Amino acid sequence: LLCSSEHLEVAKSTQTMNEEELKRVSANYDAFFFHPSTYRCARLAVGAALQLVDAVISGKVCNGMALVRPPGHHSQRNAANGFCLFNNVAIAAEYAKLKYGLQRILIVDWDVHHGQGIQYTFEEDPSVLYFSWHRYEHQEFWPSLRESDYDAVG
Repeated sequence: LLCSSEHLEVAKSTQTMNEEELKRVSANYDAFFFHPSTYRCARLAVGAALQLVDAVISGKVCNGMALVRPPGHHSQRNAANGFCLFNNVAIAAEYAKLKYGLQRILIVDWDVHHGQGIQYTFEEDPSVLYFSWHRYEHQEFWPSLRESDYDAVG
C-alpha cells in the first residue's frame, strides 16, 4: 500500500479540527501544514492523476499533465512531507500497473526539490524507473538527504 491506514486516518481527522489542533498535528511533519480542506484537496489531486492515467491509456487523449495541488513527490507511506499529503505520481504509477498491467514505468521528476517519497516507494521495484532532476548543493538544499545525491540508485 502506498498510504498507511494510520496516515489516512490522521489526514481525514483534520477536516474538523480547529486552528490550534491543526497546528499541533502539522508539527509532527517536516514542512507540512494542514488546513480543514487539505484532505479534500489532496483526494481531488490524486483523483485527477488517476483520471489522467485512464484518459491516456484509453486513448481518449494522446498525453497529458496533471497540474495539481497539493503536490505529492515528498509524501511517504506513513507521513505527509514537504507540502505533500499523498504521493499522487506514485499512486498513479501503481494504479497503471494494477489496472492496466503496465510492466515498465518511467517517472521523470523535474523540480527544484528531490522527490524522496517517490524514490523510497520504488527503489526496490524494478518495474519503475524514477529519475529526479533537482538541486542538491552538497546536501545543503532541502530535503538535505544523502540519498538525494547523483549516485543514489535503487
